[in-house]
Amino acid sequence: MRIRSAAVVIGNDRLLVIDRHKDGRHYCVLPGGGVEDGEDLRQTCRRELFEETGLEGTVDDLIDVPIDHDVPVAYFAVRVGREAVTLGGPERDRASATNRYEPRWVAVDALATIPLVPETARRAVELAVELASTTQKDAP
Repeated sequence: MRIRSAAVVIGNDRLLVIDRHKDGRHYCVLPGGGVEDGEDLRQTCRRELFEETGLEGTVDDLIDVPIDHDVPVAYFAVRVGREAVTLGGPERDRASATNRYEPRWVAVDALATIPLVPETARRAVELAVELASTTQKDAP
């Protein structure tokens, strides 16, 4: 079983997701993927973010959520310098009429209506939002 690493990117009250349409199902995931040989979790997070969105990111704190042993994921808060996204990497090559990947920004306050999976991803986003609001309040 491969450990995954995922990016929680929040900017301007929006969350970056990969909108998925696969075999008639619609859901969203956070940018991320499996750790490759020789990579650490942060390197994987940075690589997957770039492959799936075209964005370069600064990987910050590990977000402390319970580990799902069936699908172990490490979630990181990530900052990006721009917002324009483009699909690349293996996802672009695998895309088809029945398997679509669409990187996009969604409103954070609409999180409850976004079909984000797995549930630990939703919890990671909630914690990242709390952390961001606490940091903003503490800033001089």
